[in-house]
Amino acid sequence: MAIGKKKAVLMRAVSELKEADYSNEPELNGIYRRLSNGRKQFAEVFEKNIRAVMQISSLDLTMQHQTDKILDISQKVTKATESIFGSGDSFVSGRANNQHEEMTNTIITVSEATDEVNQKIENSQEELTAVKELSEQTIAASREMQQDMDNLVSVINHMSEVIAGIDSISLQTNLLALNASIEAARAGEAGRGFAVVAGQIRGLAEETQKLTASMGDFVEGIKSASQKSVDSANDTISALNTMSEKIGIVWELNDANQQHVSKVSESISSIAAVSEEISSSMTEMENQLRDSTEFMRGVSDELRKAAQPVVEIEKTLDETVKQMGVMAEDAFYHLENREFAKYVSNAITAHHAWLENLKRMVNTQEVLPLQLDSSKCGFGHFYYAMTPRIPAVLPIWNGLGEKHKRFHNYGAGVINALNSGDYMQAQQICQEAENYSQELISDLEKMRQIAANA
Repeated sequence: MAIGKKKAVLMRAVSELKEADYSNEPELNGIYRRLSNGRKQFAEVFEKNIRAVMQISSLDLTMQHQTDKILDISQKVTKATESIFGSGDSFVSGRANNQHEEMTNTIITVSEATDEVNQKIENSQEELTAVKELSEQTIAASREMQQDMDNLVSVINHMSEVIAGIDSISLQTNLLALNASIEAARAGEAGRGFAVVAGQIRGLAEETQKLTASMGDFVEGIKSASQKSVDSANDTISALNTMSEKIGIVWELNDANQQHVSKVSESISSIAAVSEEISSSMTEMENQLRDSTEFMRGVSDELRKAAQPVVEIEKTLDETVKQMGVMAEDAFYHLENREFAKYVSNAITAHHAWLENLKRMVNTQEVLPLQLDSSKCGFGHFYYAMTPRIPAVLPIWNGLGEKHKRFHNYGAGVINALNSGDYMQAQQICQEAENYSQELISDLEKMRQIAANA
């Protein structure tokens, strides 16, 4: 009877998978060992499924993020293409090309007009050069004339001196004739012939004085006219020098303008050539941009199709994990307290990593892949798959659902703020998430300690 009772106790221990002394019952010992190994294998499979569904969820999130990113780039390229070339309508696009062709033709016309202006400036420069040379020749001739006029003045001054000498001689001759007449009168009849000669000499002297006086006036007139000519020649030479200097300045300015216009003409010609190349390149670039846009849209569609099996796999794995969670309620498959504590510890680590990713997005002002669905993160798959069998943990466990969901909602708020360019709001929401995470992680830490000590 005692043996039967002992066997019943061992059978109960086997049913509850408890350690006991099965040495006298080989059959029960074999069953216990198989069941114990099966439970360990179940725990390993459960852990692998949790890890697999986490990885699949992460892959799905990354693929969705990259798909959205490619689609966003495609839309931006489309908008930029339409902004540059107009819409895909051939009329609008053709009009844009026509406008650029018109601009190119205008540049070519301006280039031709600039060449014509440059040619006219060159002709003007040649005329100025000829005027400049003629002015220099005129100045040289005027200086020769000035030198001749100076020589003429010298000759006139010499003539004045000669006339003054003749006048002085005629005056003395007149005095001598007068004295001779007086002496002839004293001589009486004997000096009458001499008196006649003296009278004639005096008459000749008086006539000579009249002529020299008249010639003096004439020479003075010539001298005055010559001086005016000299002054006029000096003024002419001065004016010609001034004009020659101004012509030289104009010539230099015209030469500088010609060089500038020549450079402008070369630049415009280069611009015209570049514009023609740009016109051709723009047409090619437009086609490439539109093709690239279509290609990226195609890639985005293909990625969505490629992600669909991943979604199905995630769904299947999630259902498998939940089914195994139901099985874990059975004594044969229940999780050990240390295993539960390990899952909670992993959840704490995962939530710290999630929060760091949120901070990284705010600091870089760039949206990164971030799990917003609280049921698809590592802890979420575990949380919604099972209910722990540790009584002290249950009150905390039951309140985690809403807290965990609210924690992930902060991520959506940060992403919306970043997308709208409100970086201050994104930073504020991130700070709120960090503050709120202390309460969530505190609850997880309490459950871990309870499970580890139970």
